[in-house]
Amino acid sequence: MSITILEALENAEINFNGIPFQQEIAKSQLHNAIVLFDKGYDAEDNIDELLEKYGKVEEVPDKEE
Repeated sequence: MSITILEALENAEINFNGIPFQQEIAKSQLHNAIVLFDKGYDAEDNIDELLEKYGKVEEVPDKEE
């Protein structure tokens, strides 16, 4: 299942209200979204496709307009 950056943020909100393990997942989801937003991606871009292709968000290139 592929999710958008917006869906990752929504999931992070839910995970912050869970057990400590879920809170760590939420921190990762927020980090990924922030990095991708800084690189010019928007809420509807597919985060899973980017992670699959580049491995981690720090390796994803800036979005070309």
